[in-house]
Amino acid sequence: MLTQLFQKSQLFVKNNNLEYKRYFIKKEKLEHRLSIILGARGIGKTTTIAQYMSRYSQDKALYISLDDITTSTLSIYEIAEAFELQGGELLCLDEIHKYDNWSQELKNIYDNFPKLKIIASGSSALEIHKGSHDLSRRSIVYKMVGMSFREFLELHYKFNLKSYDIEEILKNHQNIALEIIDKIEQKSYKVIALFKKYLKFGYYPYFLSMPNEALFFKTLKQNINVSIESDLLNIYPSLNGRSIKKIKLLLSIIMQNVPFTPTLSTLKKSIGVKDDRTIKDYLSHLEDAGLIKLLMKSSLSIKNLDKPEKIYLSNTNLMYITTPNIGNVRETFFLNQVSNYYQINGADIEKIYASKQGDFNVDDRYIFEIGGKNKGFNQIKDIPNSYVAADDIEVGYGNKIPLWLFGFLY
Repeated sequence: MLTQLFQKSQLFVKNNNLEYKRYFIKKEKLEHRLSIILGARGIGKTTTIAQYMSRYSQDKALYISLDDITTSTLSIYEIAEAFELQGGELLCLDEIHKYDNWSQELKNIYDNFPKLKIIASGSSALEIHKGSHDLSRRSIVYKMVGMSFREFLELHYKFNLKSYDIEEILKNHQNIALEIIDKIEQKSYKVIALFKKYLKFGYYPYFLSMPNEALFFKTLKQNINVSIESDLLNIYPSLNGRSIKKIKLLLSIIMQNVPFTPTLSTLKKSIGVKDDRTIKDYLSHLEDAGLIKLLMKSSLSIKNLDKPEKIYLSNTNLMYITTPNIGNVRETFFLNQVSNYYQINGADIEKIYASKQGDFNVDDRYIFEIGGKNKGFNQIKDIPNSYVAADDIEVGYGNKIPLWLFGFLY
């Protein structure tokens, strides 16, 4: 039974064990017996699994894609049992949200095979604590995000660059920027030109395997459809074909208008929904799937109960499916990179909110205004710990910081 699975598994590792290691595999050791990696479609979870598997001998590690119809007649428990009997040590299960009984069988595998280590991956919308069986005390859940500007430079242009925490950037941004620019210009590149490329196609690692931008955006649109039509349907049983169509229409409206301050009555009318709770749930589902970002008023706001102050797409690459406004692109980049930074570093609540003065309140400590190279401090003057993140400048001064530098937070 395992022979064919081993053959597929070995081919999977060979094809996906890329040389470049992202922040996740450098930072997370996955030492626990049951590690679950969640993240949006296309950000590199599968590659990360292959890189972990490469540390084991071929007969000790087994990869199973639960989206593969050829394994549909076998339960993952039966596979785990046979694998463990043959001396298996690492079982990797991809796309667990596609498997009907995932929570019960992961629990049973964990409980009955104590020598077997399990790494599972799934959609960012998956809520482990809401599974039919309690995995919260058995598993460690990791949230994986897309590439930073720093990682894009390393993957695409072979630079070796370090990341900085937000306090380092705020205090020492001039020296940091000069050091990075020096390394980039040694290879005859300009940081602003590379930053523009990142904004358009740098968030998703798979762009590197695409022959052109047109195919990348076609693939990106397909991934959006799969995230909504397949992933959300598998995760939220209450959804049906009609509600999925409404969620897709809602995303289409958002993509044409981001960022905007939503009027729930207008959104409800636009997609044919009668109650506020349903529209809030739909917005929450789209954020869970890694497609939008809800900017709330404060850390006390509850996303599926309170109205967001603004709605953004989750990253700038999604904006280039249409023709984006550059001001909106700048805000989306800042929100995405700063939010990812805090998530990676274990924040259990949101750390970036809307601000009455300025564009963003970060960690209730800093106020940021986002703009172009001529952006001034008029809107945030006399506010302590306030900064301008300015596009189209290589090096900043005082409290004016290059926008691109916030792509070095992870």
